[in-house]
Amino acid sequence: MSSRLLEERVAVLTGAGQGIGHAIASALGRHGAKGMILDLESSNGSSEPPEGFETVPADVTVEEDLAGAFVQARERYGGIDIVVANAGIVPPWREAGALDLAEWTRVFAVNVAGVAATIKHGAAAMWDRGGAIIVTASVNALKAPPGQMAYTTSKTALIGLVRTAAHDLGPKGIRVNAVAPGAVMTDALRQRIADRAADGGPPHGLVETTLRETSPLKQIVTEDDVAHAALFLVSDWSRQITGHVLPVDAGLSVT
Repeated sequence: MSSRLLEERVAVLTGAGQGIGHAIASALGRHGAKGMILDLESSNGSSEPPEGFETVPADVTVEEDLAGAFVQARERYGGIDIVVANAGIVPPWREAGALDLAEWTRVFAVNVAGVAATIKHGAAAMWDRGGAIIVTASVNALKAPPGQMAYTTSKTALIGLVRTAAHDLGPKGIRVNAVAPGAVMTDALRQRIADRAADGGPPHGLVETTLRETSPLKQIVTEDDVAHAALFLVSDWSRQITGHVLPVDAGLSVT
C-alpha cells in the first residue's frame, strides 16, 4: 500500500544508516521520495539504503561535510524538498555528580550543533522551492528522567532551535518541526540495556515491562511509529504546521 504522498520529492536525511533514521528514509521512499542518506561510514554497512536513496559519508560535526553533501544533492536531483536532521548520540547514563564535560561537549557537537548546521545548509538548498525540515528530538525534552543530563539537555535545546528556525524560514515556505520519540526498542537501546544489566542494572525483560506499564497505551514505540509521524510532518497533510514538537511516546510524556 502506498498513497505516494511524496512523489518525486527529494529528501536528505542525516544519521539514517540504521535505526530510526533508516525507518524514516524507508517510509519516505515507500511514498515516492528519493535522495540521500548522510551518515558516518561506520554506520552505513548495517543496512542497505531504501530504494531511491543513496548513501553519502558525512559527519554532522564537520560543517564542510554537510555543506558539500547538500550542494551535491541539489546538483544531482535539481533541488531538495525534505530534510530530516536525525543524527544524534546517546551517552552513558550518569548522575549529575559524575558528569563528564568532555562527553557533554561531544554530545552537544552532534545533537545540537550538528542539527543546527544541517538546518543551515539544508535550508539554503531549499531556498527557491520551500519544503519541510524534521528534527529528531526526544521525549526527554518534555519529561526529564534522572541520570541523563547531557542527552536530555541537548534534546531540550532542539525545541528552541525548531521554534526559532520556524520563524526564520517560514517566509521562504520552509516548515520546521520535530518528532519526540519515547523509548524506542532499537538495536542501540537493546545494547544499552544489556550493558547496564552487565553492570548490575535490571534485565531486559524487566525494563521492557516497566516501559510498557508506565505509558498510558501500555505499549512500546517502534521505529515505524516514529517514521509515520515524520511522514505526516513532511507531507502536505501538515502544510499549515510549523514550529511544533510531536511526541511519539505511547503517551509517556503526559503521565
